Amino acid sequence: MAKYVLLQLSGQDRPGIVAEVTRVLFETGCNIEDSSMTRLSGQFTIMLVLSPPEDVICEKLEAKLKPVVIRFELAHLITELTEAQVEEPEDVDEEESFLINVLGADRPGIVYHVAQLLADKSVNIVDMHTHTGGVPGRPIYIINIEVEAVKEPEVLRTALGELASRLHVEISLRAGDVFEL
Repeated sequence: MAKYVLLQLSGQDRPGIVAEVTRVLFETGCNIEDSSMTRLSGQFTIMLVLSPPEDVICEKLEAKLKPVVIRFELAHLITELTEAQVEEPEDVDEEESFLINVLGADRPGIVYHVAQLLADKSVNIVDMHTHTGGVPGRPIYIINIEVEAVKEPEVLRTALGELASRLHVEISLRAGDVFEL
């Protein structure tokens, strides 16, 4: 089997999904190398990078997960990964990591315009969370983005400021290592 496996599951959020999925992983000897789990508008999604034992093949893992997938009505995908596919990029300087916060009246296109500006500046998005808040009739859209490979922070800050003016939102940029553990 591949050295690593990417396991993705999603479905209606309910108690017990994480416990049952991780029980199967424990019983099959899979080690969780990296994970992200969250609820989005009532849908729970899990992404796990696993290192399985050599005798565990994707079909065996899928067979062991099948009762959990059926019980919780989960969509799932199991993908083999090579070691090279799970390695962190070596050339990223921690000083080039930043956090971007966007806040403004909700409307279509905010994520696209911010993401396109970052792509145009060759800035890599490594994590992004969006949320709609505010009060009924006056929704506020909030985006929190972790980025890396920011070579010229002041150039990016200026570009984000110009975009904020065009979109009528607030955008801030700060060093990403401020809250490192």
